[in-house]
Amino acid sequence: MIARQTIGWLLFGIFSLPLRSAQAEIPSPEPYLLVRSMRMLQDQVASGKAEALPMLNRVLGHIAGQLQAAEPKVWTNPANVYAIVIYLLNGGNPAVVRSILTSAKLDLVDPKLVAGSLAYADGDMMRIIENFQELPSNVPIELVASVYLVTATQLASNDAGTALKRLDYIRLNVPGTLLEEAALRRGLMIAARLGDKDKVRLLARNYLQRFALSPYSEDFFRQLVDALMIIKGKISNEEIAEIASLAWPGARLPFFLRIARGAIVDGDMQRARFASQQADALATALNADDTQAKLYMAVSSVGSDKTREAHVILSKLPKDRLHGRDVKLLEAAAAMANRILAQPIPQTDDPRKMEVADSATSLKAASAPSEFVDPIVDGTRKKLDAIDALLGKASK
Repeated sequence: MIARQTIGWLLFGIFSLPLRSAQAEIPSPEPYLLVRSMRMLQDQVASGKAEALPMLNRVLGHIAGQLQAAEPKVWTNPANVYAIVIYLLNGGNPAVVRSILTSAKLDLVDPKLVAGSLAYADGDMMRIIENFQELPSNVPIELVASVYLVTATQLASNDAGTALKRLDYIRLNVPGTLLEEAALRRGLMIAARLGDKDKVRLLARNYLQRFALSPYSEDFFRQLVDALMIIKGKISNEEIAEIASLAWPGARLPFFLRIARGAIVDGDMQRARFASQQADALATALNADDTQAKLYMAVSSVGSDKTREAHVILSKLPKDRLHGRDVKLLEAAAAMANRILAQPIPQTDDPRKMEVADSATSLKAASAPSEFVDPIVDGTRKKLDAIDALLGKASK
């Protein structure tokens, strides 16, 4: 109770007085209390309180000054050392922490914890993983969670299963915190690479139910779309729609647009049609611009029995409402529609061949050399020569 009152008093002092006045008049609490105040604000950021983010930036600066001014005896208390490592791993000033760790007497703290923290301050990921591989049993749960979070991505490249379990540890032991919010986001891609559809769905549901207002939610949706592109055939359109239903309509629209474009690039025209139809309906309901949704619906229909309707839609879309990469996609899809409509449709017992031609055109249009190439696009480009050969045969 006393600690909570101290933290509240500290935050009130910082934000009710000019910074220099606050530093002069407020007694400096123990570093572990300062860092606890930082974590409280971070958790408010995760819950979507807009005013917490600018406050957090100010608190981080205030804490840096207090740590630099702390008496050497402060660092004989392991709780304070653990606190500055938490501070470091959660956005604190690395130069300030490095100075303390290299100058203070830290006999009661595990040397590997100190070495791992210095490696983090230096950005040396190999030494971070090496020294943080095993943590002392007496360190605070919040410190364990912070270490697990900053090492999860690197660990996942060698041991994805362990990395995901460590993120689960965070979710179970520090619920409702910014640490949990970040663990949910980072777990999506790891679960997808493991082919664990149910885990992806669980993480997505938890995030949308708990952190939908987080300022980092846009990154969540990007990660979710990438994860869905990886597990693609394992998850149904109905399951994707179920996940999306948990988001507010304004977030669903860009989500389905990303799914539609990703599916086009991946050659999955059935999913592209589903996602673009969902996006088009949402655009209508929100009275939002539907140009992008109609583009993806039309592109996904080129090469099907709705090629003529798609061609009409493409010819009417205003290019000035599209990004450059989508303008190229529109032009390539329109050219393919013209080509199909001008030629007799070849007889075939395999309707999938038309789908191959369809996806090839969209892929080529979506892959401008001057743009960043993501792994999915890069992998599909290698198939273009073979697909072009099929297109050539179809046009003869």
